Amino acid sequence: MNRLAAALMVLAAPALAAEPLAIHYNERPPHHFTMQGMPQGDGIDKLRAALTAANIPYQLRSTPAKQQLILLKANVQPACMLAWVGLPGRERAGKLSEIVYDDRRLWCTQATPDDVMQRLNKALRK
Repeated sequence: MNRLAAALMVLAAPALAAEPLAIHYNERPPHHFTMQGMPQGDGIDKLRAALTAANIPYQLRSTPAKQQLILLKANVQPACMLAWVGLPGRERAGKLSEIVYDDRRLWCTQATPDDVMQRLNKALRK
């Protein structure tokens, strides 16, 4: 029975790993905004490049800042909020990435795996 459970977990692991990381952004031209239904801007471009280099599947979502705070506090699933400043105390509520642009970072839920954050931060430093 234990072997069956272990085998099922091994088979399910790639499916779980393939779940795209939700990246929430608010409308802040020229850094991140939606045009014709597509996320645009220099912040989006840099983030896409880092996520691709880190081999992290992702999904960009336009989400108002107040809703982002609710998602962060709920900590139900891995998710990151784009363009938050790393103020003192924020690391208690979530994980902060390296700088994406200006002083702005990703503020991710605690549920975001550490290895995902490490790969993303490495790609952002390049």
